[in-house]
Amino acid sequence: MYKQVGKKLTETDLALFDAGFSLVDAVRHGVNNCVVRLAKNCTFGKTAGKIPPRTSKKGPTPSRHQAEVVRPLARKHGDNLLPASQPTQTHTLVAEDSVEIKVEVWSPVYFLERHLDRVEDEKRKRKLRHTRLQIVAIHHPDFEDPLPLGTPVLELTAASMQAVYPERWPIEGVPQTGKYILSGGGGRHYVHRPTALTRLPALTMIFGSLLKYLAATLPPIRTGFWDRAAKPTYGRLMKHLKKTLPKKASTTNWLRHDIISGTNLKNKPPLENNAPTIENSYQKGC
Repeated sequence: MYKQVGKKLTETDLALFDAGFSLVDAVRHGVNNCVVRLAKNCTFGKTAGKIPPRTSKKGPTPSRHQAEVVRPLARKHGDNLLPASQPTQTHTLVAEDSVEIKVEVWSPVYFLERHLDRVEDEKRKRKLRHTRLQIVAIHHPDFEDPLPLGTPVLELTAASMQAVYPERWPIEGVPQTGKYILSGGGGRHYVHRPTALTRLPALTMIFGSLLKYLAATLPPIRTGFWDRAAKPTYGRLMKHLKKTLPKKASTTNWLRHDIISGTNLKNKPPLENNAPTIENSYQKGC
């Protein structure tokens, strides 16, 4: 996926990656214009890593590069509190609704050696070891936890990163919501025609975006007595629709039983009334 994004990305484009993607994987695959949401416990190096000198005649010779650790967000490890590192810059932005947003910036920082363990090419690893990065932590009063973001584009300002990141598509939200609506509640799709291969993703984006908009504008729906702090999310709305919408009762006998295998269906005789359905054929491994 990173390679496909890197091929289509131009100099004026900016790729936005949600949580779950890796900043080092994006950079090493050529996606240099990107903003990636980082983990809350992310750490980076204050300088490019260097192999420390040998200080004792005992033990093995040091072979891993080391650097001073930069920790954007404080976290608790057992009973010990690991404080956040002092930011390079601190900005206070005012949103359209007159809300003050605090943005902390650490720049430049570098990948730690543990980030590069999966990189096998030594030449590329040396290049990544000296790649300069910019890390920001966005503190919004409406959210309990700050939002950490990372980018190799040092020219991006704190205001730009705070404004551009909400424009990204969530990873699974839109496809998940659209998939349930288009499948009639079953969650299954039988795509077997070239037109359906392009039409289904388009419809999924449309209906998924529509359902997410309805979830954000409708009052929060509780999933049970345990949901004391209900929020207007599409997951709660989907669970409510699964309970209220009628299940799809249409039969699939009119479909040919060899549709999944992708064989040519021209000049095929019609199925008899007792012919196997597509669901039965799928379960039997046809």
